[in-house]
Amino acid sequence: MFKQKLAAALVTGFVFAAPSQAASVAYFLDQSNKLADGINYLKVTISDEGALGAIDFRVEALQPLLDLAGENFGIKKFGFNILGGVGAEADDVSALPENWRARNGGRMDGFGLYDITLKAKALGKDKEKDDKDGPGRNVQDPLTFSITGVDLDTILSYVDLSTGRSPQGFSLFSAQISGLNFGNCGGGKDDKKGPSTFKGDKCVTSAYFGGTSAVPAPPAVWLLATGLAGLVVRRLRSAKA
Repeated sequence: MFKQKLAAALVTGFVFAAPSQAASVAYFLDQSNKLADGINYLKVTISDEGALGAIDFRVEALQPLLDLAGENFGIKKFGFNILGGVGAEADDVSALPENWRARNGGRMDGFGLYDITLKAKALGKDKEKDDKDGPGRNVQDPLTFSITGVDLDTILSYVDLSTGRSPQGFSLFSAQISGLNFGNCGGGKDDKKGPSTFKGDKCVTSAYFGGTSAVPAPPAVWLLATGLAGLVVRRLRSAKA
């Protein structure tokens, strides 16, 4: 697990440590507890390009999930982690959608424990259905929120792997999507759409997603990072000589 965390930190730090001003990082969620793995289902973007002192999150479904969208489709729950030494808590989460709440800790099915989890509140008669992972009226796509009031945090303060029991593998982030329409949900033999293989139920209306894959940086960022790496190597060689 330490090697996984170290690798993620090195890759992210190498590419994004170069810019000294506003920056952003993005990751794909390409693993699922019910659908096929290896497909970019969602994208999580973390940015400090907005209000001063705010770290902004954007979680959005990508086309493979949009193709499976049914009634009340959207993000119902989201989990992320905090690097050790960063003093962020659920109370520091702001600008959540109406009827959403943040809490410290929480499990995301198959992807382990997270430091902070966000969830859509159930409303009225939807509560019983919502508690059984059914669709709810407060789901979001995209889901946006901010973290404010945390001293010395950066966009990389919230890039860390989950802990605990994780049958699907440890993940940097995890999201639950409800309102899916995948499989034989209508009872007909031909009522199936989406990826050719999936895990679990014959009718999938809700699933969890996770991942660790960084979205490729723009060519300019790679060029800058490569140039900086070259300068470091040259200086080290000069110092040796």
